[in-house]
Amino acid sequence: MADNKEIVPAEDGRVAASSRAEKVKAIFGQFDKNDDGRLSKEEMAALVVAVNPSVRFSEEQIAAILDEVFRTYGAYIDSGGLSLDGLRRTYDDGAGDVDRDFDALGLTLAALEESQDPKDLGKGVDKTAILEAAPPLTTGAAATPAGPAELSPAVKQLLEELEQTLKDGESGAMDASNMQKVLAEMRHRADTLPSRSPAESFDAHMEMGWLLGAYSKWEEALRSYRRAVALRPEDARAHFRIGNTHFQLTNYVEARDSYERALQVARTPVDSKLLPQIHVNLGVALEYDGYLMGACEHYREAAILNPHHHRSLKHLGSALFALGELRAAVEALQHAVALRGDYADAQVDLGNALYGLGNLDDATNCFKKAVELDDKHIEALYNLANVKREQNQFQDAMRLYERVLDAAADGNAQATEWTWKMKLNHAVCMLAMGQGEETEKALTEVYKETGKRVEIYELRKIIKNQKANGNNAHLLDTLKSMGTSHTYGQPPQARAPGDLANKAQPTVRFARANHATSTPTQVKWALEIRAVQKMTRLGVCLPVALRREASDSNLPEDRRVGSPVGEGKIVRKANVEKIFRRLLDNHTNPQSFAQAMKHINQRMLAVLDKDENGTVDLGKVLAVVAILCGAPMEDRKRAAYDIMLWRARKEDGQLPRSHAIGFFRDLHMVYKPKHESMDSIPPVQASGNEGISHQEFSAMFEDNQIGFNYLQTLETLENYDRVRHHGMKCNVSGYNIVGPRFYCTNGNFNLCATTYAEMQVPLKGQKLEQYIFEEYALEKQSTKLGRMACYSPRNQAVLGS
Repeated sequence: MADNKEIVPAEDGRVAASSRAEKVKAIFGQFDKNDDGRLSKEEMAALVVAVNPSVRFSEEQIAAILDEVFRTYGAYIDSGGLSLDGLRRTYDDGAGDVDRDFDALGLTLAALEESQDPKDLGKGVDKTAILEAAPPLTTGAAATPAGPAELSPAVKQLLEELEQTLKDGESGAMDASNMQKVLAEMRHRADTLPSRSPAESFDAHMEMGWLLGAYSKWEEALRSYRRAVALRPEDARAHFRIGNTHFQLTNYVEARDSYERALQVARTPVDSKLLPQIHVNLGVALEYDGYLMGACEHYREAAILNPHHHRSLKHLGSALFALGELRAAVEALQHAVALRGDYADAQVDLGNALYGLGNLDDATNCFKKAVELDDKHIEALYNLANVKREQNQFQDAMRLYERVLDAAADGNAQATEWTWKMKLNHAVCMLAMGQGEETEKALTEVYKETGKRVEIYELRKIIKNQKANGNNAHLLDTLKSMGTSHTYGQPPQARAPGDLANKAQPTVRFARANHATSTPTQVKWALEIRAVQKMTRLGVCLPVALRREASDSNLPEDRRVGSPVGEGKIVRKANVEKIFRRLLDNHTNPQSFAQAMKHINQRMLAVLDKDENGTVDLGKVLAVVAILCGAPMEDRKRAAYDIMLWRARKEDGQLPRSHAIGFFRDLHMVYKPKHESMDSIPPVQASGNEGISHQEFSAMFEDNQIGFNYLQTLETLENYDRVRHHGMKCNVSGYNIVGPRFYCTNGNFNLCATTYAEMQVPLKGQKLEQYIFEEYALEKQSTKLGRMACYSPRNQAVLGS
């Protein structure tokens, strides 16, 4: 969780928000020549030219820029031109840098503190390609071109010729091959200026790179910046610009390396303003490559270095939310909106985090505020609709979903991506309002759009069989929960256990027909572990890979062999993230890895980080992961034993019993099902430090007091949880059984794994004192054994009451 001392108090942030507003107002007043409260196209053109003194714009370029501004911010424009709020919004969206423009115009404002604001790199940036999970890069004053007075006449002449060459290329007067030759010649001229001054050549390459980037010539800009770095290897600004250029080329690894190099060579106070921007951009690059925890480290550092950097706090809150650390996310985002109350994206993310914590009222207010700030904010509209749906305000929710669907029809990329989800939610509202037939049609459409998802197929079938609206109450709950269940990716009976039960189940007693049948408790835990295995994607890991990571090379110096520090292999969670990236690198892309890390953090790291200081014991983490590996169960147990030996620093091959007992307690804490009582966790107890062998350690798994006897059932699920039983249905949920089937021999009905784990029985039918079950992973087991089985009271172990 976030450390409170790293978050800026809200009271301090209000000064920066006020200062920024005053700067925008001063810039607006400078160019509002007729004092009509609007900036006409002529006045806007004067502003663009004035704040870019080293760039010579053609009339066509100015016209294109103004057309884009007036089209994008039409809501803030009337016959007189762009309003003050509209200009403020252009800066908020990153279309300009308030501080740089304010300084470039030579304006002054007393008692103002610096507040850097991110902006896009050059006119060629596709803003729609920048995801909210990783907002636009910060360039800031340190990354803008030097003013004309700072450049020598020779460099100015070179830049004028370069700009003319780029214009010729845009107009078609010069082909690409000739342009490359001319640019290569210009770079040579920059190396051999008359003064032969390395400083002058450095300035020339830096300004050439900036101008090339302004024309979206990123490859050529990179060549110029590399020449600059060759002249000044210790210049942080040059490495920073190389990172920005790599980012535009989607070379995220190279961008990350360049930002890290910029941090290494940055000096204070010379680079004091640049340092927060480097940290933010490095965090953005890390997010794009899937490293959310690493990104959080740099966003925190940026907020410390510049307490008024509202975007660093917004990025931090968004990344924490993506990791599932909701309370820390709320804290960071509350400070971000305190610094900038009109920051719509931060309001949306704050609403998401509050909703995740169950605070529906405050979440609703955040979404409403975001919609007030931007009535076309797709995520705000969609989330507000979801809250209305949860509050059973179905008519309002339908109207909001329809607004987002209209945006999708207009070509909004984000809305288009969410179309099927919105149609599904729209169907939920229709069902709740008694429109059963219309719901069936809507689900048919969603079914086709989603690649024929099995859950929607099953729901369509159930709706067909429930024509009376009064029977739809629990089906509505199932629809509401689709896609949000913590068991992720399981078939419906595992995703939404008990949703279709019509009332609370009476207390029942289950018994096993034989000892090969799993107990309900074993199935419940195994389903949860299997779900974690799928969500974290750790089932693809091999035990040998885990053992390889159990190395002192992954530890800080003070935790390695021979160090004076005591027991434990303590590392920061961001370092654990790098280890998991190596383990999953061949099986995930950046987006799926970030999702996997969210679940790893929630289910493992957050549990093992007991002090909430951002550190965990690497030995404990790797050991609890071992049981998820893709290998025979004995190999997994052996891997856990070897990792615990490494953690205990024992070279004699004997693990202290206290370490083993602690390991089993960690397993229970990490994999405990959501509604399982804490009584199932083995208590902390005194134990000797005598060594135990691998064989003794393996046997401890079956100990009913301290062990973890769910792994055999887990292995059955791994092997058979996609087996279908010739269309047999669960007599409680009504779904087709997928995975192990549990047949009640004395009640003649079938249960799926989830309803068996919850000890549910059909409401209709004979009520028995106890229900005797037999487990079938495959139907051939039923054919060969089930029909010939003879049962005796001694074989009927009672499982629960």
